[in-house]
Amino acid sequence: MPYIEIKVAKSASRKQEQLITSHLGTAMEEILGKDPKGLMVSVQSDIHLYLGGEFMEYASYVHVVTANEISEDKCKVLNATIAALMEEDFKVPKENTYIVFKSADHFGVKGNLI
Repeated sequence: MPYIEIKVAKSASRKQEQLITSHLGTAMEEILGKDPKGLMVSVQSDIHLYLGGEFMEYASYVHVVTANEISEDKCKVLNATIAALMEEDFKVPKENTYIVFKSADHFGVKGNLI
């Protein structure tokens, strides 16, 4: 069950949130072989993001957490895919999207540790 948290500087509509969620589900299935039904996505919009003390009007931060470690090769593909999706769905330039990948030591779902 991957979890993806998105923070985007601009306001996002519910339609944009649903679109990115659908696109991320497809990416997780194609790249990681994960069932999109198990993907949880959190979108926080109108967030104030700063880089080097300067406000970034068009920027995003994406945190991807998985139960299992992802290979570097798959991270590279997923990184490029997520950056492209942020540009397509939220109009955030690729160079202003920052992505972190983390595998959880322990991951619980439905009251069970997996």
